Order: sequence, then structure tokens, then C-alpha cells
Amino acid sequence: MKKRMLVPVLTLILVGIICSPSIAAIHWKWVHNQPVDSMIDEISISMIKEIEEKSEGQIEISLFPASQLGDWMEMSEQIMRGSINIGILPVSPAYNQAIQIRVLPYSVMNWSEARKAFLGDNPFLSKILEKEMDKIGLKALGVIAEGFGGVGFAKVPDFDVIDPDTDKHGLKMRVTPGNQAIEAFAKELGFIPASVPWAEVYMALQTKLVDCQMGGQPYTAYSTFLDVTKMWVQMNTHFQQSFVYMNKKQWEALAPELQQIVQKAVHKYVEESFALAEAEDKHYMEEMEKAGVKVVVLSDEQLGKIASKIRKNVWPIMEDIITKENMDTLLTGLGLPVSQ
Repeated sequence: MKKRMLVPVLTLILVGIICSPSIAAIHWKWVHNQPVDSMIDEISISMIKEIEEKSEGQIEISLFPASQLGDWMEMSEQIMRGSINIGILPVSPAYNQAIQIRVLPYSVMNWSEARKAFLGDNPFLSKILEKEMDKIGLKALGVIAEGFGGVGFAKVPDFDVIDPDTDKHGLKMRVTPGNQAIEAFAKELGFIPASVPWAEVYMALQTKLVDCQMGGQPYTAYSTFLDVTKMWVQMNTHFQQSFVYMNKKQWEALAPELQQIVQKAVHKYVEESFALAEAEDKHYMEEMEKAGVKVVVLSDEQLGKIASKIRKNVWPIMEDIITKENMDTLLTGLGLPVSQ
């Protein structure tokens, strides 16, 4: 009797095992704030494809490009809350002002310094940003280079706007709202800073509310502001970069083997982004020239004069915001003297 009952029971157990559903896939929303077909869009698509393939369907990702789920600051905050899982975005300093070091003017002056600071044996700027992002619940997975910033003018000035010591005749420069370093930068160069949100910059230039804008690289100047830009000055004002980052709790909930797959997919494209962005800077300056924009590329001597003034007069103002510890790490990484 017992044997007769045992067979059906075992059969039911085996059927249950065979028919039980496989482990449910993890579904992620991946966002970025750049146009479709941009470098950031193409890198996102490549990373997503690799993660989905290597995870063998355990991670499924939906891409929302071009700020479909909000502007970059809103999407950054949504990643903090976990309503968006992952993306390639700038990092908002709204919840941690020390993150302003991300666009500190002349934290790096050229591509050689940028590679050293973010990809070198001691990637000191990457380490600072990863630490500060961790404090607000974000897991930094890798930096994505976008280019060096410059200044776009709505009209070609008939006086020197490059030398930091010359009279700028009351020209108003658009600066990023809430960023003390960028505002101080404009003042040090002799401009009148005017806080304008990114979405309103085009109209501000068009209506002469501001005379020039600082906040993007050649790609954004060409793709967004070409019609209202008559001169582009490649001042290398700041190193424009985004991070691949995700919600920290969701990262920690991932199985270690899935963490490894995601991290490897990101690292594969991090270094490549520097070569792509450097080439893109050059390409879009050439495209602006073809479109009739006067493009001015500063010499090392000109850059050095501006950077020295900004580092001397603006950086100390930012020490309380960025923290002395982070500022000392930056100065040490650049081989500059640390203040006592």
C-alpha cells in the first residue's frame, strides 16, 4: 500500500519541479538626457545589449532616452528614490553640495589631465565623486566622458573676451543656477553672471537676456544652440562628464554574479568614451566653423593664465562646499600645493 502511494507522490513532486517557473527576470528602466543617436545613446544601447546577453535574460532593460522621464536632475533624484533603476546622467548636487566638484572650473585643463584624474592609477576625481554619490544612495559604476566646456556668444565681440584681466564691457554670461563655482568663474573673468536654467538658455540668448552661455561642450553648442551662436571659445572651462549609476539599494540586492556582469559591461565602454568624446569635441568645432560660427581654440599659455586665476581665487571659495578633504585630494592629485 505504501509503495503504491509513494509512486504518485514522487511523480507529482517531479512534475512540480519540471513545471515550476524559472527565476523571474529583473526589469530595469535605463535613462539618459542626450538626443537619440548621440554618443551617450549609442553607449547606452551597447551596454544594455551586453548586460542582457551576459545575464542570459536575468536582467531586462527598457531604455528611455532624451530626457523622456524628466530633466536630468529629476531623473537623478528618481534613481535615488528607486523609481528609475539606472542611467547615464550628470550627478545632481541638490542633496550633496560636495558633488559640485564634478564641474569645478579647471579641476582638469586638458584630455591628458582628465584621463589621469578619472582613469589613471590613482583616479582621484572618480574616487571623490564615487564617495560623495554613495552618501546619497547612488552606486557609481563608471564615468563617461562628454567633452570640455566652452563659452558660446550670441554676437562676436569687438574686444578681447579671452584674457581674464580685460574689461568685458558688461557682458552677461549664463551660468548654472545654484553652482557657486561657475558663478564665481564668470565674475573672475569679468562677466556679469546670470542664472538661467538649461531649458531656457536658447531663449535667453535669442532675446539677449544673456550675451553668452557657459555650460556645455562643442556637441551641445552645435546640436542645441547653433542658431543663436556666432562665436564659440573653447576655454576648457570644465570637464563635462556623466556617470553610469544606479540606486545603491537595488545594486546591493543584485546577486554578486550579476553585479560582475553589469560592472564589466560598463568598464568596457568607460575608456572608449574618452577617445570618442575627444574626437567629438574636434568634430563639432569643425562643424560649427562650416556653419559660419567663429571658433577660437585657446593656446596652452592662454588656458594656463585663466586656470591659474580661477584656481587661486575661486577654488578657496569652494573649500567649505566641496570640503577641505576633497579639495586637498584634488590638489595632491594635480601635484599642486595643499593649503594649511
